[in-house]
Amino acid sequence: MHHESDYPMMSLESLSSFRSMLLMLTLSYPLLCHAQSFKTAATVATQATVSKDTVQENEYRPAREIKRFTAPTMRLRGTAEDIGLDSRKIASALETKFLQDFAFLQRDFVFDKTYETWEIGLFECEAWTVGTRYPIAFHVQCAGGSMDAPRHWQYATLGYGPKAKIEETVGDTLDAIVAEYAAFVRKAHGKMES
Repeated sequence: MHHESDYPMMSLESLSSFRSMLLMLTLSYPLLCHAQSFKTAATVATQATVSKDTVQENEYRPAREIKRFTAPTMRLRGTAEDIGLDSRKIASALETKFLQDFAFLQRDFVFDKTYETWEIGLFECEAWTVGTRYPIAFHVQCAGGSMDAPRHWQYATLGYGPKAKIEETVGDTLDAIVAEYAAFVRKAHGKMES
């Protein structure tokens, strides 16, 4: 548990930037629905969602058709690189976590045969940060699906924390999102958790 004195006071400029980002993200992502807490950030996360035209009985159909995933992609935006986030390091950790959680489907990202577009899975993430001093706001969003339905499944998290903890928090957030998507794809493939 952190105490108010653990973090320096927020300047009016930082507070204004933080409030602006929260307002922008709230308006941009109206599906943000429930609060969760991480060690260093209060977050708001969306439930895994599917496209509007998908009927309930076909919810898993696009994921069920995926036979192989390409390497996941990671993009950093805002002040992420300015505060020390390393896109290569985060992308490498994302790939490792992805292969661990998708071991039921593949061991690497090498394609040894030709697949149809609906059989090739994509997973892409973006992390935005705003600010360079406490509080640094962050937003992590990932989408997964096939090449034919690349945003079939989506998950987003919004939070804030001190600069020293943002890299760890973003990494933990990505790990949790990959685990959620792996559970979704596993269920689509009829494979139950062991």
